[in-house]
Amino acid sequence: MTMKRVAIIGGSQTGTFKKLGEKRGLLVEHHNGKTGGGPVDEYFQRIINKADVIIVLRGAIKHTSMWAVRELAEKKGKKIDYHDGFGASGALEKALQLV
Repeated sequence: MTMKRVAIIGGSQTGTFKKLGEKRGLLVEHHNGKTGGGPVDEYFQRIINKADVIIVLRGAIKHTSMWAVRELAEKKGKKIDYHDGFGASGALEKALQLV
């Protein structure tokens, strides 16, 4: 069985997301949600294309980025969910429910 790839958008715990994801049988791609100008969706296109499911950390991302991620996920037919906390464990548990 191939590992499912999860995109976590928001926050700053890249190493923790990846380490805890691996323990749960998930490959984690992380993007901190920050953009530097220009079309916002371009910052998230690659990570969303690669992901099986997407988890957005609501409290750790700007609304414009969150909306761009949601729109891209819907266009690509990707499962998406939102996590209210900042913690890796809760976000990864949501991801496991979606895969």
